[in-house]
Amino acid sequence: MSISPALRRARAIAALCVGLAWRASPAMAAPDAPDVSVAASAADEAASEPLTLDVARRLAARAQPAIEAQGHAVDALRAAAVAARQLPDPTLKGGVTDLTITGPDVGTLRRQTDTQFTVGIAQAFPRGDKRRLRGERADAEAALAARRLLTDRLTLERDVGLAWLDVWKAVQAQSLARQAEHEASLQLDAVRIAYASGRSAQADVRAASVALELLRDDRAKLEQDEAHARAALSRWLGDVAYRPLAPGAPDIADPPPLPELLTGLRTHPHVNIADAEVTVAEADVALAKQAYRPDFSIEIGYGHRPAFSDYVNLQVGIDLPVFTANRQDRSLLARRAELERAEALREDSFREHAADARLNHGDWVLLGRRLASFDSVILPEAEARIGAARLAWAGGQGTLAAVLDARQSLLTTRLRRLDLETDRSRHALALRYLGVSADGAK
Repeated sequence: MSISPALRRARAIAALCVGLAWRASPAMAAPDAPDVSVAASAADEAASEPLTLDVARRLAARAQPAIEAQGHAVDALRAAAVAARQLPDPTLKGGVTDLTITGPDVGTLRRQTDTQFTVGIAQAFPRGDKRRLRGERADAEAALAARRLLTDRLTLERDVGLAWLDVWKAVQAQSLARQAEHEASLQLDAVRIAYASGRSAQADVRAASVALELLRDDRAKLEQDEAHARAALSRWLGDVAYRPLAPGAPDIADPPPLPELLTGLRTHPHVNIADAEVTVAEADVALAKQAYRPDFSIEIGYGHRPAFSDYVNLQVGIDLPVFTANRQDRSLLARRAELERAEALREDSFREHAADARLNHGDWVLLGRRLASFDSVILPEAEARIGAARLAWAGGQGTLAAVLDARQSLLTTRLRRLDLETDRSRHALALRYLGVSADGAK
């Protein structure tokens, strides 16, 4: 069937309007940073520094109650290590001894030569090796707490980074949805022009209108996703979580090769926690062995007798570890079992982190390949499809439904690519955490 010149002109006008929408730059769309109802005022946000990934991680580490609590635990254990090396406090003793309670001299202090007032000091002397080992064990406990503190800080930075990525993904998805919404609005204008000139059906107008409203609903859902993500980020950042994000993709360095990553895991702070637990268990074994060696104590006393001569007492005490079968032997056996347990958990911790490294590195590589495929083939083909559908509709050879379907497919493809980019960034953050050395350096 031939197409009249008037119909061709109407289709050309519609195609021109759609083409303008297609060529519209991102600057024509709404800003990337959406208005969030729970956010701070617009004036405060405008005056604030953009919330980049590194800024979020740095701010989160400044004032976290859990981190501060662990820091106090480290200080306490270091102070306890000094005290563990010291001798026990001396004991002051005093009283009345040999006071008669029967016979004619009951309660007297002057008729019995043995009755006396006594005062003295007793001091226990644990072996020097035992005190040294107690101090070394306390040092090991402090080192364990310090490693836990470092691991808590690194875990916090990783978790904040992952929460920031959720916000970034929602913001980027809204930008894509706004662009598609803008193009759909121009499409609807073109269809209305064609309908007004009698060259398009009312069903096409309604279809274009429904497509536009669905895109607006998609954007509303993405705004809701952003609000949820920012609320989760505020767990660590407070009101700062509602600052606008900096434009562009997250800046995350590529991880090292997998063999290098696995080699460095032996000194990873999280694995070093298990290593510190082994050191504590070794100190417990050494202390259990010291229990076979007796300690001694000295007591010096002075006795005053009101009607007779005074006395001076000197006593020496020594432990007698002679029944060791159910005490020292059992204690040593228990400490050795704890040591074997700590060594097994250390190896298990390394294997767990090695498995995480292999998984995250493999996904990071594969996601990079998939992103390259999207950029080189899938997205260009999706964009070419909508261009072809638009030209076919303008020339009377295609349908409006094909144009709307191609536009929705393009948005879905772009959002899918955004999913891949976000997932790859998550794996990069995980690998950055796994690639930390014993001193926390990346």
